[in-house]
Amino acid sequence: MAEKTDRQDASGKKRRKRQPPGWRTRVLRTVSQWAMAGYIWLLRLTCRIRVVEGRQYLEDTLAGDTPVVPCAWHQQLVPSGLFLRSLVPRGMNVGFLISPSREGEFMSRVAHNHRVTPIRGSSSRTGKEAMQALTEAVREGVSPMMYGDGPRGPARVFKTGAVILASRTGAPLFLVGAAASRYWQVKSWDSFQVPKPFCTFNVAIGEPWPIGALGRPHQAEDIAKELGHRLDALCEVAQGGPDAR
Repeated sequence: MAEKTDRQDASGKKRRKRQPPGWRTRVLRTVSQWAMAGYIWLLRLTCRIRVVEGRQYLEDTLAGDTPVVPCAWHQQLVPSGLFLRSLVPRGMNVGFLISPSREGEFMSRVAHNHRVTPIRGSSSRTGKEAMQALTEAVREGVSPMMYGDGPRGPARVFKTGAVILASRTGAPLFLVGAAASRYWQVKSWDSFQVPKPFCTFNVAIGEPWPIGALGRPHQAEDIAKELGHRLDALCEVAQGGPDAR
């Protein structure tokens, strides 16, 4: 019996070879990437950040000068991410997991321009490699932002990645509830929010949460569930803060 060719999958069906994108697609992709990068700069220049709860937790974390594992919901990626970026001048070495794809190469350069550390990997495609890269980053002093329900949901269901990372490295979970006072809402799986220029980001911070060793079965899942409850509560505080919608 003939062996399967490289173009066959495990079931013996032939796979279609992926065609490279056409020039129109490449141009559109490049324009959209630069527009997104420019919009991030616009938000940094025009938006105000206000910590409405947990300021002492923030000050203690910065004074400790050790990495943490920041956690937020994917819906609030922009305000939570820009809040963390605002901590870079105060000594926090912030990192973001960025896809190893061609588009990720562009985002990696954007991250460098904003003085944050790109960590190359995909939690959905190369989970084991991504976890290894995140673990090495924490051990090098980086605090990598973890969006527990990303990149594809379900919305507000926290996965175990951040819990496992905190357990492996000893870095405590650092919960960030965020809300923009004005935003556009995208019709996506997480109802993603795009903050408007000149808005306020209200931020509520939870007490840092060391995890320790994971021993019993399903312990990571139980902690992730509790993590989601705590993060929901912080988001409610942020949404009810001054100027929040």
